Amino acid sequence: MSFPIMGIAPFSALYAAPTATKKAVIGQLAMDPMGGLWRYCYTGAGFTNPLLGAGAFATYTSLTPAITAVGSWTMAYTGSGDATCTEDQYANGTIVIGASVYNRRVYHIAGNTASSGTTGTLTLHHPVRYAIAGTEWATINPCPWADVRDMASDGYRSVVCFPMQPVTSLYYFWGKTRGFCFGTVASTTPGAAADDRALAFNRDGALIMVDEAWGKATPNSMQYAGWLIEKTASGDGDQSFMLQLE
Repeated sequence: MSFPIMGIAPFSALYAAPTATKKAVIGQLAMDPMGGLWRYCYTGAGFTNPLLGAGAFATYTSLTPAITAVGSWTMAYTGSGDATCTEDQYANGTIVIGASVYNRRVYHIAGNTASSGTTGTLTLHHPVRYAIAGTEWATINPCPWADVRDMASDGYRSVVCFPMQPVTSLYYFWGKTRGFCFGTVASTTPGAAADDRALAFNRDGALIMVDEAWGKATPNSMQYAGWLIEKTASGDGDQSFMLQLE
């Protein structure tokens, strides 16, 4: 599995209707004619409001890599029940390996075998650089765009794209990650007060001004979304913003 060289994709392709069959590589990056960035995504549950930020629902998996020689493009592993997976479930994710903080490595995953138990095999995008002893810990972080859904409003997920259109459950689509965007507001419309320009994401993926997120008596670390584009005035706000997820 490989990524085509990123090019400029027409808006007609990026806004094309989502499909039940995969048309590109999950996580593939494309640029629109205005410089916006998009990622090819798969949704484990449908979207009804495409103007809310959508979250990454794929979760990490801990396992132990088998003894692997330098230069190998594959890596067998032993895990727990969490390692049970379908074919290519971890494709275009990453695996972090290392028992020592000074010897940790990151490898990018091209694909994996299906596993109904505790063992499986990864295929990598690049060969192993240092021998793996077979006793080191490892964590697989799946591709962030491999299972994109509406935010669960529990505060434990991050926004990875804007769908920009309704998407049926278990369909593939292009989600926007950078550039002009328009969102749903969680509270006060941004820009209605002076100096309200920076935006964060509320738990449901709606926009909220950073002073409402970070400036509380007990501040939090809600995810940065971008900045308000349009000129506004006192009592007047807008929801057009420069999305900055990457």
